[in-house]
Amino acid sequence: MTQKILVIGAAGFVGAPIAKRLLADGFSVRALVRNADKARQMLGDQVELIVGNFTDKTTLEKALAGVDGVNLSVPWQSEAQVARDVTDILAAQGRRNVRVTYISGTTALPENRWYPMIDEKLKAEEALTKSGVAYTIFRPSWFIDALALFVRDGRATVFGKQKQPYYFLAVADFARAVSKSYQTEEAANKTFVINGPKAMLMQDALQQYCDVVYPGVKAATMPTWFGNMLAAMMKSATMKDFVQMMAYFEKSPKVTAPNGAEKILGASSTTLEEWLKTQKKA
Repeated sequence: MTQKILVIGAAGFVGAPIAKRLLADGFSVRALVRNADKARQMLGDQVELIVGNFTDKTTLEKALAGVDGVNLSVPWQSEAQVARDVTDILAAQGRRNVRVTYISGTTALPENRWYPMIDEKLKAEEALTKSGVAYTIFRPSWFIDALALFVRDGRATVFGKQKQPYYFLAVADFARAVSKSYQTEEAANKTFVINGPKAMLMQDALQQYCDVVYPGVKAATMPTWFGNMLAAMMKSATMKDFVQMMAYFEKSPKVTAPNGAEKILGASSTTLEEWLKTQKKA
């Protein structure tokens, strides 16, 4: 029998690639989304859609009916509550073998808990590990695909003095690891660090991205105070959150050490150079 995996947030930046990879690997996919038209355009006709809000327990119960696994790909502000709600529902139904996969982060460590996003992620991890429901937690490094977020109105900007290199990871490689986790019992009840093949500074990675996608654009650095001022002038909550996140990473927070994920899930092999070959030049 084909396993059915529910992807909560399947039209998102990471959720969509995960849903597509699961389909490609032979899983049946159900998606809990808020916009059916957008999801159908992104995911095609093979995905079963349930339209609703992941904050509504009645909707969650409907979405969870009959699935063998659940992937959580929701905004970080809601991660802990959704993790609690999903595991509460599954535990109450006696379905503790339904595997929940969750995307945490490379700096999700107790000493970094002062930052609200990390505190939320650790709360979500704790909800999973204490629930008695099967889980697999992923702590990925920075996604290569996120480099596009640093470019706005023809300018490429890194906010803050980013001195720590990160093992940039292709979302496609990450989606493969998530799918693989559902294919092996060895991945159950484990936390995996998922890195890309090469460590780079953010500005260096961004410049390589610009050289291919935005030829002639130079990656610049700006202090975070200036970014906060711009966000205030633009009245942009999204930019404000982004700059605050960069201020956090400017402090070079400790990252989780590799823990042998490649032995179970396979290595992430896509380099930045290889990924850039797939990008269309501006």
